[in-house]
Amino acid sequence: MIAVLPPETERLSFRRFDAADLDPMHSYQSREDYAQYAWRGPRTREDCERALAENSGLRPWGQDGDHVRFAVSPKGTRELAGEVVLTLTDAESAQVEIGWVVHPDHAGQGIASEAARAALEFAFATLGAHRVCASLDALNVSSAKVCERIGMRLEATLRESHFQLGQWRDELIYAILADEV
Repeated sequence: MIAVLPPETERLSFRRFDAADLDPMHSYQSREDYAQYAWRGPRTREDCERALAENSGLRPWGQDGDHVRFAVSPKGTRELAGEVVLTLTDAESAQVEIGWVVHPDHAGQGIASEAARAALEFAFATLGAHRVCASLDALNVSSAKVCERIGMRLEATLRESHFQLGQWRDELIYAILADEV
């Protein structure tokens, strides 16, 4: 079980989700403009309730598919500014996938880069990752820029790898190794 959180950054703190996060989470997870890059459609309120229930307590870490999702808040508040998720994709090889989302009310402030950098460092220093990757829709230019800002390199473009919103879309794979941080 992962009982620790990523360390605070200059402007952000990480915490576990709680029931008070339902309305703010649903306010962005239910949006079409958010879902267009989320590998799925918009989430219902019930979907958000399930996500909060699953991610509010301690999470196991050690088996393929285990994941931890942290709420991101401006330091000194409990406001939900976004979230980061780390997924153990291959335990034997210490491979971790990272993902993030920022509430639209907080977009354009560097929160995604700051939170992703802290989560990346946490994955290496605390979770023992050897390699961290990010998979994103090729149209998600903002997340591609975040990957580049935090030192990840573009390793692959998977052509028409997923069908979303009525069209075939490309997927970008970014990654970084522990000794590159």
